[in-house]
Amino acid sequence: MRLKIIFSNPEKYMEVPVNYQRILQGVIYHSLETDEEFQHFIHETGYTYENRRFKAFTFSRLFGKSEFNPKKRTLIFNGPITWYISSAIPKFIHLLGQAFLLKEKIRLHQTDVYLEQLQYEQTPPIHSEKLQIKMLSPVTVYSTFLKDNGKKITQYFDPSDLAFSHLIEENAKKKYEAFFQKPFEGQLKIKPLKVTPKDKVVTKYKDTIINGWNGIYELEGPMDMLEFLYNSAIGSKNSQGFGMFGLLNKYEISH
Repeated sequence: MRLKIIFSNPEKYMEVPVNYQRILQGVIYHSLETDEEFQHFIHETGYTYENRRFKAFTFSRLFGKSEFNPKKRTLIFNGPITWYISSAIPKFIHLLGQAFLLKEKIRLHQTDVYLEQLQYEQTPPIHSEKLQIKMLSPVTVYSTFLKDNGKKITQYFDPSDLAFSHLIEENAKKKYEAFFQKPFEGQLKIKPLKVTPKDKVVTKYKDTIINGWNGIYELEGPMDMLEFLYNSAIGSKNSQGFGMFGLLNKYEISH
């Protein structure tokens, strides 16, 4: 289930750092405060698989007319801003929707924005084991290694790497088992359909540099897994604003 939110800004422009995911994540967590027990579960616990925790939600980047300020490394949005939030937990979406509707304004970085439109979007019917998807926030997958000196090193993989599809599948299996409390029986594959060097995104969350990829892909697997991933995202760091996708048809891909 998803929320589509359109914000208006009486000041006509809004300036945010290019690495704004943490700001948006903070808005989400803060908006769950009407149910403190649920807020604590999402923020602190989530769904566990071995030593990994999954929050079962994600969110998109901000969509709207914007200009990049290279000196300040900020984005300046002019006009309405569209934002999507998605979760495999209906309660999560309903609580957020109620919170946004009850607030007169929402603080995004240093600007107050006002709710212009809010839509609840049900999961679209999935009738095929192959989906053509477009990333609404970058997808990222990585492996962490220990060097001889004991320091950790993180290696990110791009969509052309054979490890990319494998890591997407392994991550999806863990999230599925953590959420449904049963193993995933099947295979999941992803392949790039239209991904260029311009789709690479290098961003920072807190003090961590993250490499991700936008672009268009084919996602293949059992329909229940595809539906789950539509709501909870693919790849890693979903609750930090990575891995959200929308569905495409063939016409949109070829044009």
